[in-house]
Amino acid sequence: MAHPQETRDRVRQLYIEGMPLNGAAVTCGVSYDTARDWKAKSKEKGDDWDTARAAFRISEQGMDELNQQLVEDFARQVITTTRELEEAKIPAANKAQLLAQLADAYAKFSKAFARVNPQYSGLAVALDTLKVVVEHLKKHDPAVLRTLHPHIEDIGSTLGKRYASN
Repeated sequence: MAHPQETRDRVRQLYIEGMPLNGAAVTCGVSYDTARDWKAKSKEKGDDWDTARAAFRISEQGMDELNQQLVEDFARQVITTTRELEEAKIPAANKAQLLAQLADAYAKFSKAFARVNPQYSGLAVALDTLKVVVEHLKKHDPAVLRTLHPHIEDIGSTLGKRYASN
């Protein structure tokens, strides 16, 4: 099914303004694969959405806000990926390996970012604490986790705002 140019433009706009590509695709009613293809084809034609996204962030925000957004985006991606892995129909051993890799990437990102941006070390600890709470509830009280799940991204965003200003 061919999508109108307005839909492609809207996916691009949402992505450039900071929404993950899968979120922009869902918002606009297209598949992630379609959005990814549009992004790749645009890049071949000289329209690199990632470069536009970075330029948008820098022009719309100061560097401190950009750094805050990077941390929030990464945390959001970790949460989104974790949710997708929970629902994925893959062997448990593969899920465990992917989750371990994700946790390792998260730890490395947090440590590196805290080194170059000391004010974010508190954020790294806070987000790690949030992760520990989620893991605990997953093992010991899944019903409470299901209740908490819709709020986790907002909590991460709130933590980002609180610690970025310190």
